[in-house]
Amino acid sequence: MTRRRGFTLLEVMVAVGLLAIVGLAVVAFITAFARGTQARSRVSDPAIEGALLVERLRALHPTTRITLASEDHLAALWLSDRVPSCTVHLSELGWLRFDADSGDVVLERIEEDRFLDDRALESEFASSADFLALRDDMVDEGLLVSTILAEGLDDVRFVPMPRAQRGEPKAELVIEFEAERAVARLVLSHANPEEPLR
Repeated sequence: MTRRRGFTLLEVMVAVGLLAIVGLAVVAFITAFARGTQARSRVSDPAIEGALLVERLRALHPTTRITLASEDHLAALWLSDRVPSCTVHLSELGWLRFDADSGDVVLERIEEDRFLDDRALESEFASSADFLALRDDMVDEGLLVSTILAEGLDDVRFVPMPRAQRGEPKAELVIEFEAERAVARLVLSHANPEEPLR
C-alpha cells in the first residue's frame, strides 16, 4: 500500500515565491512598455520634428510658392500656381496650423475632388486678401481636410520674416518648435514665383 504524499509547507512557499517573482516581472514589463509608448508619443528633439515637417510638406507640395500671411499658430501658404495667373486661387491655398490640444502641426487644404464636384467653388484672390480669415470661412463651410506634418510638440509658432514693405508676401517663414523645454528654429524656404504675385 502506497501512501499519498502532499506538498510540504516549504514546497508551497517556494512555489508561491516563484509565482510572485514571475508576476512582478510581468508587471514590470507591462509598466516599461506603457512608459515607452508614452515616451514615443512625445518628442524629445524638436529639430527632428521640424525637419520631418519640412520633408512631409515638400513631399505633398514640392513647389510651395510663398507665405501669404502668418500669426502665432497659423500660416497661410500659396502651395502652387496651378492656374497660371500670378494670383492666388482657392485650390492653390493651404494653411499650416498648430493644434495645442494634440501637439500636432497640420496642413489644412481643400481636396481637389471638391473643385471637380463644384466648379463654382474656385475663387481668385488678390495678394492683399485676408487669407487667415478665409481659413475660418472654409472651416465654417466644412471644406478643409487635415494632414499631420509633425506631432508631439508643446508649442509651435510661425514668425513672419521681416518684409521690405508691409503686406508684401514673403518666400520664407520662420517656424519655432518647442518640446520638453528644448527649442528649435528653422526657416521654411519656398520656391520663388517666376512673376510677382498680384
